[in-house]
Amino acid sequence: MELDTEMIDIFKEEANAILEELKVVIEKLEEHEGSFPKSLLEEFGNKTDRIMGTANTFYAQYPGAEVFKQIGNFGALCKATGYKASTINTLALVPIFASFWGDSVDIMEELINNVESPEKVMEINKTSAPLLQKRLMWLAGQIVQITKSQTGVEPPAMDVDGLLKKLGVI
Repeated sequence: MELDTEMIDIFKEEANAILEELKVVIEKLEEHEGSFPKSLLEEFGNKTDRIMGTANTFYAQYPGAEVFKQIGNFGALCKATGYKASTINTLALVPIFASFWGDSVDIMEELINNVESPEKVMEINKTSAPLLQKRLMWLAGQIVQITKSQTGVEPPAMDVDGLLKKLGVI
């Protein structure tokens, strides 16, 4: 099914509005001081869920347009790591997660702004998947290092490759 230009414009407008909201939340998380920002993490999760839902709805309408599935998968990745951040409950990790989410949101934004160009989407995926994998592995290492230094116990390892494969990012 061919993409309807009017529907694509609506998708881009709605998705970009949500991305702007996510960027504000991420900025607040990067600069947060004081108590653990559970409400900001919940807000991040809710907004991530909205973009994931929007992308999945469009993928259902246009099943051949894999870009919507990919955007939904990036949303799911952010949601999964957001959940992880809230369960770890460690303030020192919040800016590290926020930095990762900032990168993820930038990639989503590129995909969203190029949904009608399969060639550009393929190029974005080719360059972003290895970068995202590298950053997620770094994030997992930081989780282990900070949690172990605070508790003396090494947390269970995050299966980075498994997570990315499950979500179809790599």
